[in-house]
Amino acid sequence: MAGVIARLRAEIAGLNERVFASPVLRNPDLDSVKRFIANQLYIVPHDLKALSAAIAKARSDDEISFVKSLVDGDYAAAKALAEMAKELGVSFRWEALDPYAVAYTHFLSWLALNGTMGDLAVAMTVNLPVWGEACARLSSWLKANGFRSTGFLDLFSGPYDEMEKAAESIAERYYDYPRYLFIARAIQSYECSFWFSISGSNPGECGRAVA
Repeated sequence: MAGVIARLRAEIAGLNERVFASPVLRNPDLDSVKRFIANQLYIVPHDLKALSAAIAKARSDDEISFVKSLVDGDYAAAKALAEMAKELGVSFRWEALDPYAVAYTHFLSWLALNGTMGDLAVAMTVNLPVWGEACARLSSWLKANGFRSTGFLDLFSGPYDEMEKAAESIAERYYDYPRYLFIARAIQSYECSFWFSISGSNPGECGRAVA
């Protein structure tokens, strides 16, 4: 029988396909990449704070290890993002932020405050492989166009097999499938909104993530 993560992925497959239908992933352009960076300069530090707060909820060694790996990843990503921003001439500006693009990190903060460790395990494991594939596509385009600072994007290339194995065990421990399905739909809706927003497109094109 399929595990929790695999079942959730099957149910939100259509939503994940919409992520890759976003204009910036089909036909990348420099303006969209700069919007990517501008919004990530807000997202990454807030993701890091949310995950750092979430570690306080960990009740066992595997839960601590799971969240710490996420914190360590985002810490490294923050440094790599600064290099990418410098090469492309992007600095943090409040007026450059798109509320639809940064909604993901606000949901992650909600998870840290209100979610279980199972919720966090599901959210991260459903999300990161999709995010990683999207980043890989953007990285390939940047490299093909002579840009060097792609470390931020390359950090998320995976593989995620070990993380998924750990997440599956944690998800089973706190098992609540209807809740997990909402979490998966929500985080991938925010992921989709990010990519459409930085493309300069209507995030409503992601569609409603309901059954």
